[in-house]
Amino acid sequence: MRSYSIEAIVLRQRALGEADRIVTVFSRERGKQSAVARGARRIASKFGGRLEFFNRLSLMLHAGRSLAVITSAQTIASAWENLVDPEAYAAASYVAETVDALCEPDLAVPEVYDALCDFQSALSRHVDRDELLTAMDLRLLDALGFGPELDACARCGAPLGRRPLKGGRAQLSPQAGGLVCDECARALDAELRDGREPAVLSLSARDFARLRELRAIAFDQLGAGQGQAHVQLRRITQAFVEHQMGRRSRSMAALGSQGRSARTATRRR
Repeated sequence: MRSYSIEAIVLRQRALGEADRIVTVFSRERGKQSAVARGARRIASKFGGRLEFFNRLSLMLHAGRSLAVITSAQTIASAWENLVDPEAYAAASYVAETVDALCEPDLAVPEVYDALCDFQSALSRHVDRDELLTAMDLRLLDALGFGPELDACARCGAPLGRRPLKGGRAQLSPQAGGLVCDECARALDAELRDGREPAVLSLSARDFARLRELRAIAFDQLGAGQGQAHVQLRRITQAFVEHQMGRRSRSMAALGSQGRSARTATRRR
């Protein structure tokens, strides 16, 4: 059947020719795919603003030789009102970038689509954004088979206990794939001393316990408070994501630049 329908979230779009767009979406039925929206850049386009970034849509497509063509689009849930906030936009951009980078085309992963829908909904609520991103990182990594080991040493298999949490701190390594004991942490430091990524990341036992909780938490159970611990947890999971991507996140780098510019402007006032 050459025509088919999907429910999808827009990950990104780019210009094609004078009036068209190539839109990359993620759907429950087909995973990540790109499709052409004919005339989408014209003022009188039949798509209007429905194909905007991170919108959740019901799409009708027609299979083409290389790319499918979007023939109709109906909005299920728009994210635009929430994305006016630069930090919310950067957070959504980071999630879209992660899914785009880690997911193969035309491979359905329903858990990823469900996570995207829940994340879009959470952006409209007053939840701690760092904890939300931490929980989303863990959910995406688990869905794609890259989830960090948080119950035993990922390198030698030593179970969670006094040995991995020696000194009251947990040590995690993106290269090893999760929690590492003290002995393995020292070995990794020696092996990866000249690497671009830190070999081992340290976390207090309390924050590590929260990290494990966030792995299974529903987004609507997240609190609204903000704290340095939440920022630290987000940096930990971001390091695991970036290790799988093989590069730094452009979205988070842009957010960091915006934050530095804002702080500089405040000091000048």
